[in-house]
Amino acid sequence: MAPRNNMDRFGAPEPSHEDPVAPAASQAPQQTPMQFVVPTEMVDLPSRGRFYPESHPLHGKEIVEIRYMTARDEDILVNKSFIQKGLVVDKLLESVIIDKNIPISSLLLGDKNAMIVAARVSGYGSEYETKIVCPSCMESQEYSFDLSEALTLLDESDSEIEHTVTANGTFIIKTPKMGLDVEFRPTTGMDEQAISKANSSRKKNKLALMGIIDVMAMYIVSIDGNPDRGFINQALEHMPAIDAKHIRNCHQELMPNIDLAQQYECNSCGYEQEMEVPFTSDFFWPK
Repeated sequence: MAPRNNMDRFGAPEPSHEDPVAPAASQAPQQTPMQFVVPTEMVDLPSRGRFYPESHPLHGKEIVEIRYMTARDEDILVNKSFIQKGLVVDKLLESVIIDKNIPISSLLLGDKNAMIVAARVSGYGSEYETKIVCPSCMESQEYSFDLSEALTLLDESDSEIEHTVTANGTFIIKTPKMGLDVEFRPTTGMDEQAISKANSSRKKNKLALMGIIDVMAMYIVSIDGNPDRGFINQALEHMPAIDAKHIRNCHQELMPNIDLAQQYECNSCGYEQEMEVPFTSDFFWPK
């Protein structure tokens, strides 16, 4: 994703062809400030615009333009109100995305992840150093990830899972035990907000957080062709665990996304495993 803007986007004034007029002795020469335009770049969308409705600005679009992060965006990252409301990332994307007609809450999570990583790389570079606790020896250590490798797109067409993509941008899979046809959609930022809001309300009322069934019911569109929400909830409650797990695995694997998995090796015990790049507080505030 090379920068689209370069030195020709600096709006310097055109030279004058008239004889210059000498400034008065009592006045200093007037300085004309350079009009600086922040560089932008094009981000590849994992969804390639296939799962947005026709009315959406990203429908059928394979790329989106964002500008580089600036010092002004750092103010967003430390805004206490945004932090308390969990809106920091959304407000940042709202600031850097060029097309202001794109509703941030409507972004598919995979597309949103691609923009978040691209914005971070533009602001602080691709090296991401954060603390990792080794799953084997439990030693805490600094570990460096290369975010440029996280921009590899995942395409559901490469998946070995048998599935059908509908004209409405949903997926249909069959469960292994009961043979149910389950239709589900990609999750969006709006789903994230709904989960966060529901869990916040439940905490205040000292209730249990949203369970697996609650989350699954949000993205399942129909079961055996029946879209009734009550029917879907009852079906999930009585569904064999192997079928429910299959739905979750399919949903995770088929969703358009970027590949955030990288090889991790413990500096203390040498343990190795593939690990997903964690989004910690160091992500937008590197040391």
